[in-house]
Amino acid sequence: MASRTKRKKVVDALVDKVKLINGNHPYNSNLSNNVSGRLKFLDEIEQYPQVCIVAGDEFREYQPGDFKWRLLDLTIRAYVNDNNDVQETLALLMEDLERVIDDNDNLVYDDSVDPSQSTTSLTIGSISTDEGVIAPLGIGEMTVRVRY
Repeated sequence: MASRTKRKKVVDALVDKVKLINGNHPYNSNLSNNVSGRLKFLDEIEQYPQVCIVAGDEFREYQPGDFKWRLLDLTIRAYVNDNNDVQETLALLMEDLERVIDDNDNLVYDDSVDPSQSTTSLTIGSISTDEGVIAPLGIGEMTVRVRY
């Protein structure tokens, strides 16, 4: 297997965690594995709900002793389709995504080394929705800063 960047490994590890949103307690939504590590546009989506996790900018925070933090910004985009109450469906999915983020501060993204490499924090920066303007479709977006 080809070597992957740390950025890609972090995205893949989070994709795996989000795929666990299956409609069973404590989750409200069922993603049926409709989770991707790349951006998809509305015309590419065949099944709803759909979640895309995309790596954005990465920063460095330099500390004493030649130590540095990596800070990676992720965008999580959620697509839903509901003829009844699309905003409620979207809100429940966003709550599920927030639960996954909150429960995975120490996300293992590389277990091929000893000790396994993991993140130290996942922090939600913003949560927004389209407010129903394209109902019965709905789009929500969450920004997450990953420190590792």
